[in-house]
Parts: sequence; C-alpha cells; structure tokens
Amino acid sequence: MTTIPQEQATSSYFNKENWEEKKRKLKEKFPHLTDPDLEFEEGKAEEMIDKLHSKIGKLIGKTKEGLHKLIQTI
Repeated sequence: MTTIPQEQATSSYFNKENWEEKKRKLKEKFPHLTDPDLEFEEGKAEEMIDKLHSKIGKLIGKTKEGLHKLIQTI
C-alpha cells in the first residue's frame, strides 16, 4: 500500500472548486466555526487543519487524521 504525503492528500479536497461547499457543511455541523476559521489559502491547508482541530477536534473526539477524513467525506 502506498502512503500519500498528507499535504498532497489534503490538496485533493482543499481546492477552490469544492471548498465553499465543504465550508458551508462544516458551518452547519459546527455553528461556532467562523469564516476566518475556514478561510481557504492556497498552500496553507495544514495550518487550517491545525486551527480546526483546536476548535472541533477534541469536541468530536477526532485526531488530526480523523479530522482530515471527516472533511473529505463531508
């Protein structure tokens, strides 16, 4: 089994085409998230994941890897 580097895997779902929809769904599911929490910046996906993990990761019992999976499937 080949392991894909996290930044490469992250870039598959952090792109301008689909991020607005994922952002809307995350805000519906977690109303305390703000627009700045979910602001998309090219090349800074891991920083956003860190911020989201600090806000909702512990709340939902997810590791950073689990949070990545949640965002991919939302």
